[in-house]
Amino acid sequence: MTVHVETPQKIRFLKYMFSHGNRLRSGEIAGQFHIRTASVTRSLHDLSDAGYLCYDPYQGVELTPAGCDFARYLFRRHRIISLMLSRSGLSETDACLLAEKIEHLVPRDHVDQICRSLGHPNRAPCGIIEPDPACCGV
Repeated sequence: MTVHVETPQKIRFLKYMFSHGNRLRSGEIAGQFHIRTASVTRSLHDLSDAGYLCYDPYQGVELTPAGCDFARYLFRRHRIISLMLSRSGLSETDACLLAEKIEHLVPRDHVDQICRSLGHPNRAPCGIIEPDPACCGV
């Protein structure tokens, strides 16, 4: 069975876990996003099955090295898309909000193409863009 992890909710969870480090509990994540703990738990199981985190219902959840790498990519993708949108005339706030709504639809090769077209930027309206060696030659 293939687990679909590229949903807006799971992306938000991964980015939140990456930003807040250490072990988190399902209830903490649910409270942050104002959703039911059962919904979070279901997503955490999917992310665990995909190898992005270690989940123990009694000990909490933490990202695996693969999960950290994927979360870095998620932040990079979000920031590159938001920069593209802000350079197209959207306010920085609107660009960031729209990027969050559409980022799960943009594949990695398109992110790299946008990055190249923007001159491999290192900053977006919503934060620093970490360069990807495969794209930016760093």
